[in-house]
Amino acid sequence: MDFLFKNLRRKVERFFDRQNSELRRFKRQHHYDRKILFGLNKNKRLRLKHFKYLPKFLSASENRQLRFFGAVAVVCFFFLLFKVFVIFSVPLPQVGGEYSEGLIGSPRFINPILSQTNSVDGDLSRLIFSSLLTYDKNHQLTPDLAERYEVSEDGLIYTFYLRQNVKWHDGESFKADDVIFTVSSLQDTEFKSPLAKSFRGVVAEKIDDYTVKFTLKESFAPFSSMLTFGILPEHLWYNIPPANADLNELNKKPVGTGPWEVESFKKDKSGVIKSYTLSANADYYGAKPYLKQLVFKFYGDVNSALDALKNKSVDGLAYLPRENQADLKRHKNIIMHELEQPQYAAIFFNQKKNALLQADYIRQALALAVDKERMVKEVFGGQAKIIDAPILPGIDNSPDIKKYSYDLEAAAALLQTNGWQLVATSTGDDMIEQVLQKKSYELRFVLTVPDQPQYLAIARIIKESWDQLGIITTIEAVDKNKIIQENINNRRYEILLFSENMSSDPDPFAFWHSSQNEYPGSNLAVFSDSKVDALLEAARRILDHSQRQEKYWEFQKIISQQLPAIFLYSPAYTYPQNSSLKGFDVTSIASYSDRLANVSEWYVKVKYAWRR
Repeated sequence: MDFLFKNLRRKVERFFDRQNSELRRFKRQHHYDRKILFGLNKNKRLRLKHFKYLPKFLSASENRQLRFFGAVAVVCFFFLLFKVFVIFSVPLPQVGGEYSEGLIGSPRFINPILSQTNSVDGDLSRLIFSSLLTYDKNHQLTPDLAERYEVSEDGLIYTFYLRQNVKWHDGESFKADDVIFTVSSLQDTEFKSPLAKSFRGVVAEKIDDYTVKFTLKESFAPFSSMLTFGILPEHLWYNIPPANADLNELNKKPVGTGPWEVESFKKDKSGVIKSYTLSANADYYGAKPYLKQLVFKFYGDVNSALDALKNKSVDGLAYLPRENQADLKRHKNIIMHELEQPQYAAIFFNQKKNALLQADYIRQALALAVDKERMVKEVFGGQAKIIDAPILPGIDNSPDIKKYSYDLEAAAALLQTNGWQLVATSTGDDMIEQVLQKKSYELRFVLTVPDQPQYLAIARIIKESWDQLGIITTIEAVDKNKIIQENINNRRYEILLFSENMSSDPDPFAFWHSSQNEYPGSNLAVFSDSKVDALLEAARRILDHSQRQEKYWEFQKIISQQLPAIFLYSPAYTYPQNSSLKGFDVTSIASYSDRLANVSEWYVKVKYAWRR
């Protein structure tokens, strides 16, 4: 009985304890309720301060939910605020930061009248030196050191009126004497300038401190485009013997008038220059760059430069070969700029080396058996343009160009009609091949190509199609460093697969005039035609663009009909840069350094402002 009584007593005590606990909690709650109630204004409206008591009304789980949804609301609010800011704001470039670029090779002569044979020298010279005229980002010829210029009606006299607020990097004033000195230096054979030939017979005269005149022996339309070389400072170069010009230290520490000046350069232990740092020229007369520094780093091969780009040692590469582009596909921070260029690849027929190529129908059959679309798709991933005539800068193709679409059946029929028959012959190694024969002749050709992946891939596509017809093709791959000297200069080839680079002006004289059939000319097809010669001679004397275009249209028409070469494609120039760099706005180039045409507009730092 005592046990039952004690047990009942404990239960009753626990009951009243719970009741007392509830009563105490009710009193506390009543206290908070009274605080809220008495804190209300006469209109009985809640104020913000009342919500601090809200957690007291909620359970632990309800409080956790309140905190969670509160955090979500805060995140959503700031995300919405960010979106509104992005929509109604615009990024503005700011001054500061640097851009670094990897180049293949090393500088030799950072000198505008010696730099034409080295792309590294050309890049640095373009930034450090200014020229009378320059090409802008739209590849239009515009005044630079010249404020304006005039051309006489007969096209023989060019008068340039120079800027009067230009300073050399050392603080000296730029004047007409500098222009006259530069032109006389490049004409001096002891200076060994690659520009000397182009300025043969040109007379440069000083009219006054800010006016110069050029007099030509005969009208020459491309002359304006030739005046894009940098001007040298006479006060620094005057006492340097021309014969020793290429050895002078000024080729390593140049002084110019351009938007960038040399800040420093670094060498390795063997004395080879590994990098150049350029800083913005504070006294530049034109648009001031946003970037504070440009750093150029030099590498011995493409793979080393590519590794530097991938590990962010540099922000861009001067050029990326097509065969190396797959290495960058997974790097999403790299933008591939695909730039048009006046370069074309063609199959050039040397009819003097193989008499069979003199037959028009044979060259036509070979053209019908070239699959250009496959080349562009497989070798260039679509990043090339199919062409049917020499591509000329600023000149549309003639509407009368004769085109040859890929058609093996038509090619076979053309050869069969002219008496060629497929005959099975032994190759001497227990193999049988089908070859086209006519009397004692067989259609066999040697295709000479540079020993480079791109050219070899194109050559294999050509060989595959020609072999299907029974035209047996042997590919002769020549070292890329030897093919010009050993084969091209001597015209030692039957059929050549090669590329030609046009200049900024559309003049194709050097590539197709009969006077250029031998070295140092570049008429790789060894082509002669009196009508073409007359058209090219006349066109370079005409200053009016539309009249020149008509001459070039007629030239293209004749070339496409006579077929001294099969024009294949014009490849894009691939220029990779890190996406952190903004402001690049170039779509086409004529020289490699043209990619730097709007470098003053590049930037890495931004400031956001509300859109107006």
